[in-house]
Amino acid sequence: MSKAIGIDIVEFKQILPKLNDKFIKRILSKAELERYNSISNEQRKLEYVSGRFAAKEAYTKIYKKFDKPLNFTEVEVLNDDFGAPYIKSSYRPEDKILVSISHSANYVVAICTKE
Repeated sequence: MSKAIGIDIVEFKQILPKLNDKFIKRILSKAELERYNSISNEQRKLEYVSGRFAAKEAYTKIYKKFDKPLNFTEVEVLNDDFGAPYIKSSYRPEDKILVSISHSANYVVAICTKE
């Protein structure tokens, strides 16, 4: 597969009613869940989960389909030493995926590109 791009936008008010343990454990990996649980500010928790959800949706749009059903907990959006997000995934571990996440007062947008 050659270069590809995926983008997703999430409105916070769509995620807020779903923000429970079942949803969070379906979206976040163990490492992401640890980071989520370390956040004390409720708005920041909403932004974190929404950002990860948007990034994982954008990631799926790069490939369109997978050999096996995609489990969001197996696609991790982690942060490097400078705080920049990056994707770690068992689905296509050989692919270099760039990701960017941005928030406003009501939305989060994420974009992924495959080089």
